[in-house]
Amino acid sequence: MTGPLDCGHGWESAYDIDVTVDEYARITAVYHLDGKRVPSPLASPRCPACEGRKIRIMRAGRVASARLHET
Repeated sequence: MTGPLDCGHGWESAYDIDVTVDEYARITAVYHLDGKRVPSPLASPRCPACEGRKIRIMRAGRVASARLHET
């Protein structure tokens, strides 16, 4: 779950992460979203609604839970 601290928009994305370790014990992670390779969501996060960069990342399920309490 991610949500910007500026506009209050919230969304969830499920990434497939392929992690490999090479012969020198270097770890590499490749992220996929909807079958497409994408940059790490932690490298340069942006809100899809306001393009804000100041966001909060939480565990899965928190957006739906927060929306239940808004009404």
